[in-house]
Amino acid sequence: MPSLRISVTWAAAVMVLVGCGGTDGKPVTTASEDERGSVGVPPTAGEYCAKLGYTVTDSQCRFPDGTSCEQWAFYRAECGNPRSYCVLHGGTIATKTENKGTWTAVYAVCTLNGKACEEGTFLTTGKCE
Repeated sequence: MPSLRISVTWAAAVMVLVGCGGTDGKPVTTASEDERGSVGVPPTAGEYCAKLGYTVTDSQCRFPDGTSCEQWAFYRAECGNPRSYCVLHGGTIATKTENKGTWTAVYAVCTLNGKACEEGTFLTTGKCE
């Protein structure tokens, strides 16, 4: 069993070294938000509504003209499309349903200047690539 004990010890040492630093032996640091730029997780439906300047009340995204749309339906481009970030920036928006195998994704896709992107990501980054 000495060879097994050495292998386990060696594997544990490697995991500690990998977890403690980069390949050059220096500690791994995380970039600040300023260094990353405007990337990150797309907003939730309520955040999407609010970032566009609309009001979130209960589960509704309320528009300045007094109309409203259920916030997740608005986020998925199932209603309120003329008020979406995409359309306000000259694009067209549509709902996409995609079979992911064990689950189904339903999300908004923006088409702008011949390129398609997810609406939430477009709002977060300002880029449709």
